[in-house]
Amino acid sequence: MSFRSILQDMKGEFGSKSRKGFDFRRSRTHQVVQDSTLAPYDAFKQSCWANMPPELLRDVLMRIEASEAQWPPRKHVVACAGVCRNWREIMKEIVRTLEVSGKLTFPISLKQPGSRGSLLQCYIKRNRSNQMYYLYLGINQASNDDGKFLLAARRCRRPTCTDYIISFNCDDVSRGGSTYIGKLRSNFLGTKFTIYDAQPPNAGAKVTKCLSSRLVTTKQVSPRVPAGNFLVAHIAYESNVLGSR
Repeated sequence: MSFRSILQDMKGEFGSKSRKGFDFRRSRTHQVVQDSTLAPYDAFKQSCWANMPPELLRDVLMRIEASEAQWPPRKHVVACAGVCRNWREIMKEIVRTLEVSGKLTFPISLKQPGSRGSLLQCYIKRNRSNQMYYLYLGINQASNDDGKFLLAARRCRRPTCTDYIISFNCDDVSRGGSTYIGKLRSNFLGTKFTIYDAQPPNAGAKVTKCLSSRLVTTKQVSPRVPAGNFLVAHIAYESNVLGSR
């Protein structure tokens, strides 16, 4: 059996099973794929792929990762990582960081430095009725209607500032949700911004106290790390001679 036929067989078999390893949440215009518990299931145990030699399995997964460089075909790489813990560990070793590869694969890629050698074209859609913002990865340069959903943000006005709550899930944009990743806070004039991460960016990071910290519920972003406000960066705009920022 050639590697091409192996790849096609794997995509056909695990493409239909990947829905069991991921939680699909749909709305009218958005689709979110979230990591769920990556436990092996009975269908996989009965599959011929369960007894594949480790060296051959790694070679096949490497070929899949190399051949599926763009979305939506890139979803097959994510599906392979969702088969079982063993496959996930192999894919984590194979898939390089965004800074090195220039490819968006797992949600963690959105918090990694971008590649300096290539550009990722993204766009934002705004819903004025509910103060929501949606970030998409551009797939078709001729249209902005079929991009891959990446992040959602909800605008929350406060007396002295404005917060933008950021989440992986467009249907649950709240600080108590399991997909909350951080927030962006702007001052009253919209000239200074502060970025907060829900999880510590490094071992010595300390939680920043703010008024919105009391909104955190018992839900957690991670089983080990509760949601918090960890300072990541400051952004400031200054007016030039023409008055623009």
